[in-house]
Amino acid sequence: WEVMRMASWESAAAGHALMHEGEPGNFFCILASGEARVSKNNRLLNVLGSGDCLGEMSYLAGVGKRRGADVRIEKPSRLIRIRNADLDQASDACRHRFDRAFLHLLVERLALSNERLSSG
Repeated sequence: WEVMRMASWESAAAGHALMHEGEPGNFFCILASGEARVSKNNRLLNVLGSGDCLGEMSYLAGVGKRRGADVRIEKPSRLIRIRNADLDQASDACRHRFDRAFLHLLVERLALSNERLSSG
């Protein structure tokens, strides 16, 4: 319930630019449905779907950090948006669960990057 109180649900149309590289990262999202493309310098990094998280690196990096990639919605989507400042004010247990989930996610993405680099 704590997360539901701090989260906002949003719809996003295909083509919507959700995040821009270099802009302040003051929120992250969970993709409840739909699809998003993550790119850097017009190069595709990942395609994310339902249940995936977007923008978590700016939360982990701390206040004043900038986005490291662009995120564009590819298919009509529903997003759960959580402001970093709101998660900072959440209970220790809630923040701990997000931190663990984000660390797990980052390990998965690092492994995928390593695999892609090693396969040529």
